[in-house]
Amino acid sequence: MAIDKEWHRSHRMAVKATREQRVGWHAAHKAACGCRDVPASLRPEVIKLLRSRRKP
Repeated sequence: MAIDKEWHRSHRMAVKATREQRVGWHAAHKAACGCRDVPASLRPEVIKLLRSRRKP
């Protein structure tokens, strides 16, 4: 998938991001851009967060 430069420019990850911040950023990234895969170490938490945001 192509990189959404505007999204990346306006959604910078914090320099010393906490795990929670990283999970949130990657969830937003997957929903908006998805130019790369979520790191394996964060994947289960990101998937859980994305599922919880779905409407029933």
